[in-house]
Amino acid sequence: MTDNRRLASPAVPLLLGAVLLGAACSPAASNAPSAAQTDLPAASAGALPSATTRPTATARATAPPDVAIRTVLGGLVAPIGLVAIPGDDAHVLVFEQNGLITRLAPADGTATPFLDLRERVVPLRADYDERGLLGLAFHPDFAANGRLFVYYGAPTRKAAVAAQDHSNTLSEFHLDPSDPTRADPASERVILQFEQPQFNHSGGGLGFGPDGMLYLGTGDGGGQGDASEGHSAQGNAQDLAKLNGKVLRLDVDGATPYAIPADNPPLGKGARPEIYAYGLRNPWRLAWEPSGERRLIVSDVGYGRFEELDIVVSGGNYGWRIREGAHCLDVDAPLADLASCATTGADGKPLIDPVVEYTHRSVGVAVVGGYVYEGSSVPAIRGRYVFADFSADPNNDLSLPRGSLLAADPGASDTAWTWGRLAVAGGPLNRYVTGMGQDGAGELYVLTRTTLGPTGTTGEVLELVAPGS
Repeated sequence: MTDNRRLASPAVPLLLGAVLLGAACSPAASNAPSAAQTDLPAASAGALPSATTRPTATARATAPPDVAIRTVLGGLVAPIGLVAIPGDDAHVLVFEQNGLITRLAPADGTATPFLDLRERVVPLRADYDERGLLGLAFHPDFAANGRLFVYYGAPTRKAAVAAQDHSNTLSEFHLDPSDPTRADPASERVILQFEQPQFNHSGGGLGFGPDGMLYLGTGDGGGQGDASEGHSAQGNAQDLAKLNGKVLRLDVDGATPYAIPADNPPLGKGARPEIYAYGLRNPWRLAWEPSGERRLIVSDVGYGRFEELDIVVSGGNYGWRIREGAHCLDVDAPLADLASCATTGADGKPLIDPVVEYTHRSVGVAVVGGYVYEGSSVPAIRGRYVFADFSADPNNDLSLPRGSLLAADPGASDTAWTWGRLAVAGGPLNRYVTGMGQDGAGELYVLTRTTLGPTGTTGEVLELVAPGS
Protein backbone atom coordinates (compact mmCIF):
# COMPACT_ATOMS: atom_id res chain seq x y z
CA MET A 1 0.00 0.00 0.00
CA THR A 2 2.88 2.42 -0.04
CA ASP A 3 4.62 3.36 -3.22
CA ASN A 4 8.27 3.04 -2.28
CA ARG A 5 9.34 6.06 -4.29
CA ARG A 6 7.42 8.44 -2.13
CA LEU A 7 7.57 7.30 1.44
CA ALA A 8 9.71 9.71 3.39
CA SER A 9 10.58 7.47 6.34
CA PRO A 10 14.13 6.05 6.02
CA ALA A 11 12.97 2.99 7.96
CA VAL A 12 10.97 1.83 4.97
CA PRO A 13 13.22 -0.01 2.49
CA LEU A 14 13.13 0.80 -1.18
CA LEU A 15 10.99 -1.04 -3.64
CA LEU A 16 8.17 -2.17 -1.52
CA GLY A 17 4.92 -1.96 -3.25
CA ALA A 18 1.70 -0.95 -1.74
CA VAL A 19 1.38 -1.76 1.96
CA LEU A 20 0.37 -5.43 2.31
CA LEU A 21 -0.01 -5.66 -1.42
CA GLY A 22 3.33 -4.65 -2.81
CA ALA A 23 2.36 -2.07 -5.39
CA ALA A 24 4.75 -0.48 -7.66
CA CYS A 25 8.03 0.69 -8.53
CA SER A 26 11.72 1.12 -8.60
CA PRO A 27 14.07 4.06 -8.03
CA ALA A 28 13.89 4.67 -11.75
CA ALA A 29 10.38 5.94 -11.10
CA SER A 30 11.42 8.61 -8.63
CA ASN A 31 10.87 11.52 -11.00
CA ALA A 32 7.58 10.26 -12.39
CA PRO A 33 4.91 12.88 -12.93
CA SER A 34 1.69 12.43 -11.00
CA ALA A 35 -1.84 13.32 -11.94
CA ALA A 36 -4.72 14.59 -9.86
CA GLN A 37 -7.39 12.05 -9.01
CA THR A 38 -10.40 12.24 -11.27
CA ASP A 39 -14.00 11.33 -10.51
CA LEU A 40 -14.00 8.66 -13.20
CA PRO A 41 -10.63 7.27 -14.25
CA ALA A 42 -9.95 6.46 -17.85
CA ALA A 43 -8.54 2.96 -17.74
CA SER A 44 -6.47 3.69 -20.80
CA ALA A 45 -4.81 6.78 -19.33
CA GLY A 46 -1.05 6.66 -19.62
CA ALA A 47 -1.13 3.39 -21.56
CA LEU A 48 2.12 2.05 -22.93
CA PRO A 49 2.67 0.15 -26.16
CA SER A 50 1.10 -3.26 -25.59
CA ALA A 51 2.97 -6.50 -26.07
CA THR A 52 -0.12 -7.73 -27.92
CA THR A 53 -2.65 -6.14 -30.25
CA ARG A 54 -5.41 -6.37 -27.67
CA PRO A 55 -6.76 -2.94 -26.67
CA THR A 56 -6.47 -1.60 -23.14
CA ALA A 57 -9.68 -1.52 -21.10
CA THR A 58 -11.92 1.52 -21.35
CA ALA A 59 -13.90 3.09 -18.51
CA ARG A 60 -17.67 3.37 -18.39
CA ALA A 61 -19.10 6.35 -20.26
CA THR A 62 -21.31 7.30 -17.32
CA ALA A 63 -20.75 7.15 -13.58
CA PRO A 64 -21.57 3.79 -12.00
CA PRO A 65 -24.24 3.59 -9.29
CA ASP A 66 -23.43 5.24 -5.98
CA VAL A 67 -23.05 3.29 -2.75
CA ALA A 68 -23.02 4.32 0.89
CA ILE A 69 -21.04 2.84 3.76
CA ARG A 70 -22.05 1.73 7.23
CA THR A 71 -19.45 1.30 9.95
CA VAL A 72 -19.81 -2.20 11.41
CA LEU A 73 -16.74 -2.40 13.66
CA GLY A 74 -13.89 -0.09 14.62
CA GLY A 75 -10.86 -0.09 16.88
CA LEU A 76 -8.98 -2.75 14.92
CA VAL A 77 -5.25 -2.71 14.15
CA ALA A 78 -4.91 -3.93 10.58
CA PRO A 79 -7.99 -5.69 9.15
CA ILE A 80 -7.32 -7.13 5.71
CA GLY A 81 -10.01 -9.75 5.11
CA LEU A 82 -13.53 -10.87 5.96
CA VAL A 83 -14.88 -14.35 5.21
CA ALA A 84 -18.39 -15.78 5.58
CA ILE A 85 -18.72 -18.70 8.01
CA PRO A 86 -20.34 -21.64 6.18
CA GLY A 87 -23.65 -22.57 7.73
CA ASP A 88 -23.81 -19.41 9.84
CA ASP A 89 -25.23 -16.44 7.96
CA ALA A 90 -25.26 -14.33 11.13
CA HIS A 91 -21.48 -14.29 11.57
CA VAL A 92 -18.26 -13.73 9.64
CA LEU A 93 -14.58 -13.92 10.49
CA VAL A 94 -12.43 -10.78 10.25
CA PHE A 95 -8.69 -11.39 10.08
CA GLU A 96 -5.95 -8.88 10.74
CA GLN A 97 -2.39 -8.72 9.49
CA ASN A 98 -1.01 -8.96 13.03
CA GLY A 99 -2.53 -12.45 13.42
CA LEU A 100 -5.83 -11.80 15.20
CA ILE A 101 -9.02 -13.42 13.91
CA THR A 102 -12.36 -12.15 15.24
CA ARG A 103 -15.86 -13.63 15.00
CA LEU A 104 -18.21 -10.78 14.07
CA ALA A 105 -21.98 -10.39 13.90
CA PRO A 106 -22.37 -7.64 11.26
CA ALA A 107 -25.98 -6.93 12.25
CA ASP A 108 -25.07 -5.46 15.62
CA GLY A 109 -21.26 -5.31 15.61
CA THR A 110 -20.78 -7.92 18.34
CA ALA A 111 -17.19 -9.20 18.14
CA THR A 112 -15.57 -12.08 20.03
CA PRO A 113 -12.10 -13.68 19.75
CA PHE A 114 -11.80 -16.64 17.38
CA LEU A 115 -8.07 -17.36 17.02
CA ASP A 116 -4.88 -15.53 18.01
CA LEU A 117 -1.80 -16.21 15.87
CA ARG A 118 0.24 -13.19 16.95
CA GLU A 119 2.93 -15.34 18.56
CA ARG A 120 3.30 -17.42 15.36
CA VAL A 121 3.42 -14.57 12.86
CA VAL A 122 6.82 -13.05 12.14
CA PRO A 123 7.20 -9.77 14.10
CA LEU A 124 5.85 -6.91 12.01
CA ARG A 125 7.37 -3.48 11.47
CA ALA A 126 5.12 -0.72 12.78
CA ASP A 127 5.71 1.76 9.96
CA TYR A 128 5.29 -0.65 7.06
CA ASP A 129 5.12 -4.39 6.45
CA GLU A 130 3.70 -6.86 3.97
CA ARG A 131 4.06 -10.00 6.03
CA GLY A 132 1.69 -11.35 8.66
CA LEU A 133 -1.59 -13.20 8.46
CA LEU A 134 -2.62 -12.78 4.82
CA GLY A 135 -5.31 -15.32 3.94
CA LEU A 136 -8.11 -17.43 5.44
CA ALA A 137 -10.46 -20.01 3.92
CA PHE A 138 -13.02 -22.48 5.24
CA HIS A 139 -13.13 -26.07 4.04
CA PRO A 140 -16.23 -26.67 1.86
CA ASP A 141 -17.49 -29.12 4.51
CA PHE A 142 -16.64 -26.85 7.44
CA ALA A 143 -20.11 -27.15 8.94
CA ALA A 144 -19.45 -30.88 9.35
CA ASN A 145 -15.68 -31.11 9.89
CA GLY A 146 -14.73 -27.75 11.46
CA ARG A 147 -11.62 -27.34 9.26
CA LEU A 148 -10.21 -23.96 8.20
CA PHE A 149 -6.96 -22.88 6.58
CA VAL A 150 -4.75 -19.83 7.04
CA TYR A 151 -1.75 -18.42 5.17
CA TYR A 152 0.79 -16.38 7.11
CA GLY A 153 4.42 -15.35 7.30
CA ALA A 154 6.32 -17.21 10.02
CA PRO A 155 9.92 -16.78 11.19
CA THR A 156 12.40 -18.49 8.88
CA ARG A 157 12.81 -22.19 9.50
CA LYS A 158 16.16 -23.39 10.85
CA ALA A 159 16.63 -25.62 7.82
CA ALA A 160 16.10 -22.76 5.36
CA VAL A 161 18.89 -21.60 3.09
CA ALA A 162 20.70 -18.40 3.98
CA ALA A 163 19.43 -14.89 3.15
CA GLN A 164 15.74 -15.72 3.59
CA ASP A 165 13.42 -13.25 5.30
CA HIS A 166 10.56 -15.50 6.42
CA SER A 167 8.69 -18.73 5.76
CA ASN A 168 5.34 -18.52 3.96
CA THR A 169 3.15 -20.97 5.84
CA LEU A 170 -0.14 -22.62 4.89
CA SER A 171 -1.73 -24.30 7.92
CA GLU A 172 -4.93 -26.08 8.90
CA PHE A 173 -6.85 -25.49 12.15
CA HIS A 174 -9.98 -27.04 13.65
CA LEU A 175 -12.79 -25.70 15.76
CA ASP A 176 -12.37 -26.06 19.49
CA PRO A 177 -14.47 -29.12 20.43
CA SER A 178 -15.40 -27.45 23.72
CA ASP A 179 -16.39 -24.11 22.12
CA PRO A 180 -17.58 -24.09 18.49
CA THR A 181 -17.33 -20.28 18.38
CA ARG A 182 -13.52 -20.51 18.50
CA ALA A 183 -10.71 -22.36 16.77
CA ASP A 184 -8.41 -24.60 18.77
CA PRO A 185 -4.95 -22.95 18.71
CA ALA A 186 -3.33 -26.31 19.48
CA SER A 187 -4.83 -27.94 16.38
CA GLU A 188 -2.43 -26.38 13.87
CA ARG A 189 -1.15 -28.73 11.16
CA VAL A 190 1.31 -27.22 8.71
CA ILE A 191 0.32 -28.05 5.14
CA LEU A 192 3.03 -26.26 3.17
CA GLN A 193 6.00 -23.97 3.84
CA PHE A 194 8.36 -22.23 1.48
CA GLU A 195 10.88 -19.49 2.05
CA GLN A 196 10.90 -15.93 0.77
CA PRO A 197 14.02 -13.77 0.37
CA GLN A 198 12.42 -10.36 1.04
CA PHE A 199 9.60 -9.18 3.30
CA ASN A 200 7.32 -7.83 0.56
CA HIS A 201 5.19 -9.59 -2.08
CA SER A 202 3.93 -12.66 -0.25
CA GLY A 203 0.59 -12.76 -2.08
CA GLY A 204 -2.28 -13.89 0.12
CA GLY A 205 -5.25 -14.91 -2.04
CA LEU A 206 -6.66 -18.14 -0.54
CA GLY A 207 -9.87 -20.03 -1.21
CA PHE A 208 -11.57 -23.26 -2.16
CA GLY A 209 -12.76 -23.40 -5.74
CA PRO A 210 -16.02 -24.88 -7.05
CA ASP A 211 -13.99 -28.06 -7.65
CA GLY A 212 -13.22 -28.47 -3.94
CA MET A 213 -9.50 -27.78 -4.42
CA LEU A 214 -7.59 -25.21 -2.32
CA TYR A 215 -6.04 -22.34 -4.31
CA LEU A 216 -3.27 -20.09 -2.97
CA GLY A 217 -1.85 -16.96 -4.61
CA THR A 218 1.85 -16.47 -3.81
CA GLY A 219 3.95 -13.35 -4.41
CA ASP A 220 7.20 -13.26 -6.37
CA GLY A 221 9.36 -13.07 -3.24
CA GLY A 222 9.71 -9.30 -2.98
CA GLY A 223 12.55 -6.91 -3.51
CA GLN A 224 12.77 -5.00 -6.78
CA GLY A 225 11.27 -6.23 -10.01
CA ASP A 226 11.55 -9.94 -9.13
CA ALA A 227 15.28 -9.50 -9.67
CA SER A 228 16.74 -9.03 -6.19
CA GLU A 229 19.05 -11.31 -4.25
CA GLY A 230 17.64 -14.81 -3.94
CA HIS A 231 15.51 -14.59 -7.10
CA SER A 232 15.98 -16.74 -10.18
CA ALA A 233 17.72 -15.30 -13.22
CA GLN A 234 14.42 -15.14 -15.13
CA GLY A 235 12.52 -14.03 -12.04
CA ASN A 236 10.76 -16.30 -9.58
CA ALA A 237 7.38 -15.81 -11.23
CA GLN A 238 8.63 -17.36 -14.50
CA ASP A 239 10.63 -20.10 -12.75
CA LEU A 240 8.48 -23.22 -12.65
CA ALA A 241 10.79 -24.83 -10.11
CA LYS A 242 9.72 -22.24 -7.51
CA LEU A 243 6.40 -21.67 -5.78
CA ASN A 244 6.77 -17.86 -5.69
CA GLY A 245 4.73 -15.74 -8.10
CA LYS A 246 2.11 -18.41 -8.75
CA VAL A 247 -1.38 -19.65 -8.09
CA LEU A 248 -1.07 -23.06 -6.43
CA ARG A 249 -3.78 -25.74 -6.43
CA LEU A 250 -3.82 -28.43 -3.74
CA ASP A 251 -6.05 -31.33 -2.77
CA VAL A 252 -6.11 -31.17 1.04
CA ASP A 253 -8.43 -34.19 1.27
CA GLY A 254 -6.50 -36.58 -0.95
CA ALA A 255 -3.45 -37.21 1.25
CA THR A 256 -1.52 -35.88 4.24
CA PRO A 257 -0.53 -33.05 4.15
CA TYR A 258 -1.95 -32.71 0.62
CA ALA A 259 -2.18 -34.42 -2.75
CA ILE A 260 -1.54 -33.03 -6.22
CA PRO A 261 -4.82 -32.88 -8.16
CA ALA A 262 -4.69 -35.27 -11.09
CA ASP A 263 -5.77 -32.52 -13.48
CA ASN A 264 -3.18 -29.93 -12.44
CA PRO A 265 -1.46 -28.70 -15.62
CA PRO A 266 1.66 -30.58 -16.81
CA LEU A 267 4.29 -27.83 -16.96
CA GLY A 268 7.38 -29.79 -17.91
CA LYS A 269 10.39 -31.38 -16.32
CA GLY A 270 11.42 -29.83 -13.01
CA ALA A 271 8.18 -27.86 -12.57
CA ARG A 272 6.53 -27.93 -9.16
CA PRO A 273 3.33 -29.97 -9.52
CA GLU A 274 1.43 -27.64 -7.14
CA ILE A 275 1.50 -24.86 -9.76
CA TYR A 276 -1.83 -24.05 -11.42
CA ALA A 277 -0.81 -20.72 -13.04
CA TYR A 278 2.29 -18.52 -13.05
CA GLY A 279 3.77 -15.18 -14.10
CA LEU A 280 2.13 -13.24 -11.23
CA ARG A 281 3.73 -10.50 -9.16
CA ASN A 282 1.61 -10.29 -6.02
CA PRO A 283 -1.80 -11.98 -6.25
CA TRP A 284 -3.36 -10.35 -3.21
CA ARG A 285 -6.91 -11.69 -3.53
CA LEU A 286 -8.81 -14.31 -5.52
CA ALA A 287 -12.49 -15.19 -5.90
CA TRP A 288 -14.75 -17.16 -8.21
CA GLU A 289 -17.80 -16.01 -10.08
CA PRO A 290 -20.89 -17.22 -8.19
CA SER A 291 -22.58 -18.69 -11.26
CA GLY A 292 -22.09 -19.34 -14.96
CA GLU A 293 -18.55 -20.36 -15.86
CA ARG A 294 -17.38 -19.86 -12.25
CA ARG A 295 -14.19 -18.22 -13.50
CA LEU A 296 -11.33 -17.47 -11.10
CA ILE A 297 -10.69 -13.72 -10.79
CA VAL A 298 -7.31 -12.72 -9.34
CA SER A 299 -6.09 -9.22 -8.44
CA ASP A 300 -2.37 -8.87 -9.15
CA VAL A 301 -0.65 -5.80 -7.74
CA GLY A 302 1.52 -3.90 -10.22
CA TYR A 303 5.05 -2.49 -10.31
CA GLY A 304 5.67 0.87 -11.98
CA ARG A 305 2.45 1.90 -13.68
CA PHE A 306 -0.27 -0.72 -14.02
CA GLU A 307 -2.69 -2.62 -11.78
CA GLU A 308 -4.56 -5.62 -13.13
CA LEU A 309 -7.35 -8.17 -12.74
CA ASP A 310 -6.84 -11.54 -14.40
CA ILE A 311 -9.05 -14.46 -15.31
CA VAL A 312 -6.76 -17.25 -14.19
CA VAL A 313 -6.89 -20.58 -16.02
CA SER A 314 -5.03 -23.84 -15.70
CA GLY A 315 -1.47 -23.52 -17.00
CA GLY A 316 -1.81 -19.81 -17.77
CA ASN A 317 1.21 -17.48 -17.84
CA TYR A 318 0.27 -13.91 -16.86
CA GLY A 319 3.48 -12.30 -17.98
CA TRP A 320 5.33 -10.95 -14.95
CA ARG A 321 8.23 -9.97 -15.20
CA ILE A 322 8.26 -9.95 -19.00
CA ARG A 323 5.37 -7.54 -18.87
CA GLU A 324 3.44 -5.44 -16.43
CA GLY A 325 -0.21 -5.97 -17.25
CA ALA A 326 -0.43 -6.04 -21.04
CA HIS A 327 2.62 -3.78 -21.47
CA CYS A 328 6.26 -4.48 -22.19
CA LEU A 329 8.47 -3.93 -19.16
CA ASP A 330 12.02 -2.86 -18.51
CA VAL A 331 12.44 -3.98 -14.89
CA ASP A 332 15.21 -1.44 -14.28
CA ALA A 333 13.20 1.45 -15.78
CA PRO A 334 9.51 0.67 -15.26
CA LEU A 335 8.37 4.04 -16.62
CA ALA A 336 10.18 3.62 -19.93
CA ASP A 337 8.09 2.87 -23.01
CA LEU A 338 9.21 -0.27 -24.82
CA ALA A 339 8.00 -0.83 -28.35
CA SER A 340 8.14 -4.62 -28.17
CA CYS A 341 8.90 -7.61 -25.99
CA ALA A 342 8.30 -11.34 -25.90
CA THR A 343 4.70 -12.43 -26.32
CA THR A 344 5.37 -15.92 -24.94
CA GLY A 345 7.16 -17.37 -21.95
CA ALA A 346 10.25 -19.55 -22.14
CA ASP A 347 8.00 -22.57 -22.66
CA GLY A 348 6.44 -20.98 -25.75
CA LYS A 349 3.02 -20.44 -24.20
CA PRO A 350 1.40 -17.09 -25.01
CA LEU A 351 1.20 -14.52 -22.23
CA ILE A 352 -2.35 -13.81 -21.08
CA ASP A 353 -3.62 -10.22 -20.88
CA PRO A 354 -5.63 -8.87 -17.93
CA VAL A 355 -9.36 -8.23 -18.28
CA VAL A 356 -9.07 -5.00 -16.27
CA GLU A 357 -6.06 -2.73 -16.19
CA TYR A 358 -5.59 0.80 -14.87
CA THR A 359 -2.69 3.13 -14.27
CA HIS A 360 -1.32 4.47 -11.00
CA ARG A 361 -1.79 7.98 -12.31
CA SER A 362 -5.50 7.50 -13.01
CA VAL A 363 -6.62 5.56 -9.92
CA GLY A 364 -4.09 4.36 -7.37
CA VAL A 365 -1.09 2.21 -6.57
CA ALA A 366 -2.41 -1.21 -5.53
CA VAL A 367 -5.45 -3.17 -6.66
CA VAL A 368 -7.50 -4.91 -3.97
CA GLY A 369 -9.54 -7.80 -5.32
CA GLY A 370 -13.20 -8.17 -4.43
CA TYR A 371 -16.29 -10.16 -5.34
CA VAL A 372 -19.24 -10.30 -7.68
CA TYR A 373 -22.02 -8.64 -5.70
CA GLU A 374 -24.89 -11.04 -4.89
CA GLY A 375 -26.61 -9.15 -2.10
CA SER A 376 -29.91 -7.28 -1.96
CA SER A 377 -28.94 -4.07 -0.15
CA VAL A 378 -27.62 -2.31 -3.27
CA PRO A 379 -29.60 -3.63 -6.27
CA ALA A 380 -27.88 -1.25 -8.69
CA ILE A 381 -24.56 -3.10 -8.42
CA ARG A 382 -25.88 -6.66 -8.36
CA GLY A 383 -23.90 -8.86 -10.74
CA ARG A 384 -20.96 -6.46 -10.94
CA TYR A 385 -17.47 -7.33 -9.74
CA VAL A 386 -16.76 -4.84 -6.96
CA PHE A 387 -13.12 -4.24 -6.04
CA ALA A 388 -10.91 -1.45 -4.72
CA ASP A 389 -7.57 0.31 -4.77
CA PHE A 390 -5.43 0.88 -1.70
CA SER A 391 -4.78 4.59 -2.21
CA ALA A 392 -4.36 7.26 -4.86
CA ASP A 393 -1.09 9.17 -5.05
CA PRO A 394 -1.88 12.54 -6.60
CA ASN A 395 1.01 14.47 -5.03
CA ASN A 396 3.78 11.87 -4.65
CA ASP A 397 2.65 11.45 -1.05
CA LEU A 398 1.11 8.24 0.23
CA SER A 399 1.03 9.45 3.82
CA LEU A 400 -2.56 10.61 3.19
CA PRO A 401 -5.09 7.80 2.67
CA ARG A 402 -7.14 8.01 -0.53
CA GLY A 403 -8.64 4.58 -1.17
CA SER A 404 -11.11 3.97 -4.00
CA LEU A 405 -14.02 1.65 -4.67
CA LEU A 406 -14.34 0.32 -8.22
CA ALA A 407 -16.68 -1.95 -10.17
CA ALA A 408 -16.37 -3.92 -13.40
CA ASP A 409 -18.93 -5.60 -15.63
CA PRO A 410 -17.77 -9.18 -16.21
CA GLY A 411 -17.38 -9.97 -19.90
CA ALA A 412 -15.57 -12.52 -22.02
CA SER A 413 -12.25 -13.82 -20.74
CA ASP A 414 -10.35 -12.60 -23.80
CA THR A 415 -11.75 -9.07 -23.93
CA ALA A 416 -11.27 -6.00 -21.77
CA TRP A 417 -14.06 -5.48 -19.24
CA THR A 418 -15.87 -2.20 -18.79
CA TRP A 419 -15.17 -0.69 -15.39
CA GLY A 420 -15.22 2.53 -13.41
CA ARG A 421 -15.20 4.17 -10.00
CA LEU A 422 -18.03 3.76 -7.50
CA ALA A 423 -18.95 7.13 -6.01
CA VAL A 424 -19.40 6.88 -2.26
CA ALA A 425 -22.22 8.86 -0.69
CA GLY A 426 -20.77 11.56 1.54
CA GLY A 427 -17.54 11.90 -0.40
CA PRO A 428 -14.23 10.03 -0.67
CA LEU A 429 -13.32 7.31 1.81
CA ASN A 430 -10.13 9.10 2.95
CA ARG A 431 -8.90 5.74 4.20
CA TYR A 432 -6.46 3.11 2.99
CA VAL A 433 -8.40 0.14 1.61
CA THR A 434 -6.62 -3.07 2.59
CA GLY A 435 -9.20 -5.74 1.80
CA MET A 436 -12.76 -6.67 0.94
CA GLY A 437 -15.12 -9.36 2.19
CA GLN A 438 -18.46 -10.99 1.50
CA ASP A 439 -20.94 -12.45 3.98
CA GLY A 440 -23.26 -15.41 3.56
CA ALA A 441 -26.00 -13.24 2.09
CA GLY A 442 -23.69 -11.83 -0.59
CA GLU A 443 -23.32 -8.40 1.01
CA LEU A 444 -19.93 -6.72 0.64
CA TYR A 445 -17.58 -5.20 3.20
CA VAL A 446 -14.52 -2.97 2.93
CA LEU A 447 -11.56 -3.28 5.32
CA THR A 448 -9.79 0.02 5.95
CA ARG A 449 -7.46 1.96 8.21
CA THR A 450 -5.81 5.40 8.29
CA THR A 451 -2.27 4.35 9.29
CA LEU A 452 0.17 3.21 6.64
CA GLY A 453 1.66 0.45 8.77
CA PRO A 454 -0.02 -2.32 10.81
CA THR A 455 -0.26 -0.34 14.02
CA GLY A 456 -2.70 1.77 16.00
CA THR A 457 -6.44 1.21 16.30
CA THR A 458 -7.84 2.99 13.24
CA GLY A 459 -8.91 -0.20 11.46
CA GLU A 460 -12.57 -0.45 10.49
CA VAL A 461 -15.00 -2.86 8.87
CA LEU A 462 -17.40 -0.99 6.57
CA GLU A 463 -20.47 -2.45 4.87
CA LEU A 464 -21.66 -1.30 1.44
CA VAL A 465 -25.28 -0.19 1.56
CA ALA A 466 -27.60 1.77 -0.70
CA PRO A 467 -27.43 5.57 -0.54
CA GLY A 468 -29.93 6.88 1.97
CA SER A 469 -29.87 3.71 4.07
